[in-house]
Amino acid sequence: MAFIEKQKHGAHTYYYLVKSFRVSPTKVKKVRIFLGPIVPPREKLQELLVEIEKKAPKPYSAEHLEVDLAEQLEDLRASAVIFKSFPEDAIPKDFVIRFTYNSNAIEGNPLTLRETALVLADKIAPQGTGTDSVIEAINGKDAWDFAQANRGQLSEAFVKKLQYHVTKNTACRIQGEYRDSQVGITGSEWRPPSPLHVPKQMKGMCAEYSKKRKKLHPIELAAWLHNRFVQIHPFTDGNGRTARLILNWILIKNRFPPVIIYVKNKQEYYSAIGAGDAGDNKPFANFLGRQLVGQYTLRSETER
Repeated sequence: MAFIEKQKHGAHTYYYLVKSFRVSPTKVKKVRIFLGPIVPPREKLQELLVEIEKKAPKPYSAEHLEVDLAEQLEDLRASAVIFKSFPEDAIPKDFVIRFTYNSNAIEGNPLTLRETALVLADKIAPQGTGTDSVIEAINGKDAWDFAQANRGQLSEAFVKKLQYHVTKNTACRIQGEYRDSQVGITGSEWRPPSPLHVPKQMKGMCAEYSKKRKKLHPIELAAWLHNRFVQIHPFTDGNGRTARLILNWILIKNRFPPVIIYVKNKQEYYSAIGAGDAGDNKPFANFLGRQLVGQYTLRSETER
């Protein structure tokens, strides 16, 4: 059975074509295809129904994700597969502003969301704000654009250049190259490796990513890479912001929408990272999955 579902995201209304598939004698799976703010003509809907039958994705095998969460994530990814990449219309226009604000705020940047919007959208430096705070906001947008322009695979060169965009024109001592001194992570018992070992570990991380990307569920892949990166802590500054940019690069590359780690969820975020430091990536994978589902999979009006 197929039907049209209406969802509201803030002030915007979007439509989805939904079809149910029986995946077991007792279980039905819904696949949603994003239609946009307007329902297309009947002829187009018929074409999309054919596409659902032909291209509806097979679920990834997930080792760490909770079963129900994995199914919700697969529904979310289904529309993106049909359209080859996640529809831009499904991502709020102010996404990069909100992402940059939250990512910077997690690291202590004092700019408010409104001030970040003034900097990025209106090109205005709010009165009473520090120069570094404003530069970090500008860098956040530049780094986002740089990451999303990369159509290649993960590499040390890409990661270094990304960190450069995050930290350029700031007080960060080393921009675009690995650290040359020992560092600690505030609030964490984890001790990153010696700077002498960073190049080898980063090379190993990229090589391991190439192997894991063919086996792991994309959410678990993004969670693993994020945790491994922050464990190595390869740079003198900008590690967290760079990690969250790479995380979203992986999601979009795998036809998932991007996600915001909200500063209000900072404690849960750090707790999940701490579990990763102890060798357990399951908490972070499920934390990440819940953020995606919460931000994009909304209840239809008939379910409210």
